[in-house]
Amino acid sequence: MNVEDYIQRTVGTSDALGQLQSSIIKSFRSASFKLFWRNWNPLFGYFLSKYVNRPVSRKLNGVISSLFTFLFSGLILHDLWIIPLFYILLHKIVLFPVTLIFFCFWLLMILESSVKFRKKINNSSIHVLINIIYVMGGSILGGLISSVI
Repeated sequence: MNVEDYIQRTVGTSDALGQLQSSIIKSFRSASFKLFWRNWNPLFGYFLSKYVNRPVSRKLNGVISSLFTFLFSGLILHDLWIIPLFYILLHKIVLFPVTLIFFCFWLLMILESSVKFRKKINNSSIHVLINIIYVMGGSILGGLISSVI
């Protein structure tokens, strides 16, 4: 499957503005944090799935390959440009802020998958609220960890 087909299948449109809008709406309405990330950024999702998660999952189990994927995304796709930007703007080194936040997101995703409490929730507003809490909580926790190290 090529990237255009993947994005069309994930968000249901090929229009750029429609893709953005659809991916945000589908993410927050997702019935699990795992689905949240599958819908969040289809372009990065395609790349991460094809070139990181699938190759790693051939050698390691799914939990470890998803951890590797989250850490790769945090470090390579985010922190490599954010760390120098923080240094330029704040005149201090902030170590791995997004990588630590993504680690917290991964941990929330794994914990939720093992507990499976959302299977019984049918209200999309409740899913939106839970996903907002996860994103905010994971971001705050990761930011606190980053500020300590």
